[in-house]
Amino acid sequence: MFDYNQIIEFDPGTLIRMDLDLEPSFPIFFGYDIEDHFIDTLKQAVSHNSVDRVFFLTDAFIFDLFGGHFYEKIKQAFTTTDIYLLPRGESCKTFEVLQTLCDHLVGKGVSKRSLLIAFGGGSVGNITGLAAGLIFRGIRFIEIPTTITHQTDGVLSNKQAVNGKHGKNNFGLYHAPLLAWADTRYTEHEPLRFKKSGIIEGIKNGLIDQQAFLPFLERAIRQNGDYTPQQLTDLCFKLIRSKFEILKKDPTEKHYGIILEYGHTFAHAIEWLSKDTLTHGESVSFGMKIAAELSCKLVYINDKAVNLHYHLIDDVLQLRPRLPEHLNPETVFDTMYADNKRIGRDVRYVLLKNIGQCKKGDGDYLLHVDKAIVKGVLENFFTNFANP
Repeated sequence: MFDYNQIIEFDPGTLIRMDLDLEPSFPIFFGYDIEDHFIDTLKQAVSHNSVDRVFFLTDAFIFDLFGGHFYEKIKQAFTTTDIYLLPRGESCKTFEVLQTLCDHLVGKGVSKRSLLIAFGGGSVGNITGLAAGLIFRGIRFIEIPTTITHQTDGVLSNKQAVNGKHGKNNFGLYHAPLLAWADTRYTEHEPLRFKKSGIIEGIKNGLIDQQAFLPFLERAIRQNGDYTPQQLTDLCFKLIRSKFEILKKDPTEKHYGIILEYGHTFAHAIEWLSKDTLTHGESVSFGMKIAAELSCKLVYINDKAVNLHYHLIDDVLQLRPRLPEHLNPETVFDTMYADNKRIGRDVRYVLLKNIGQCKKGDGDYLLHVDKAIVKGVLENFFTNFANP
């Protein structure tokens, strides 16, 4: 068990390599203000198989913020480079954008020896990773996540996807990056709302498996988002570790690792229906509360465990989004039937047995629950808890 109480000093400019032994394995290079190390690290990573072209993928907002400076360094190191600006946010995760991107890359001469670089949040990473997985049945790409959510959660899963007309992440594949580059300096620029959203997955990790992580979070979270570089880097490092401790037990996320989907069946439906008015983390905060209420309804956990969810999210993190008025329990329930954990017509759920432990059913952690019970919990949540 990782010791979350240990004090780790992160000096600016110091590069840390994290080898997470996932399947397939790739290194995460981590630190604060580590940009000066990138070109040498990249050249070493591709030294066994040289790169003919580099394609830099980002969105206009991130490019203007700090991507332009980064891109200039790449242009100086690799003579044949190209930049492609993607739509911002979830709007880039469509088949139309994917096809336009792939056709552009092929037209620009992408080859099996080319390298794609995803510089941005989860949407940029997803569309870039999916394109890299599809072009010529797989080419190399690098993740440079610029958000807390993607830096501490998204890049660890190798999941690349676009949305469909029925829900989130309906179409995708697993494709691992050559490496991930996690510079916490980029996350300093996130608005407070997005910083808080990025911490939600860490709270989830504590609730489902890493109970010892929760006291650290209560001490470390700054409700105003005002972190020193040391505090922010320490927090991000331990957020990564909280997920890695679970992935060590099941890097595929298909057996024990499926518990990482706690709250996500509800969350993905809510996020999809919100039409980009809720962040992923905000949606997961609702999803975990509903999953806790359902776990309690089935007498798997008690009221104290449910209340801990509200305490950590509402009081400690002070993340209190409001559900859009057009959402209702019926549409959320119906949308869940496009969830990627559905088997046949049966939507199944990850639920809690205790704080730090998920309920195991017949052979796995995806549980069948009677539709009437789920509908009742959703209706009660929307009536009494959705918008405090």
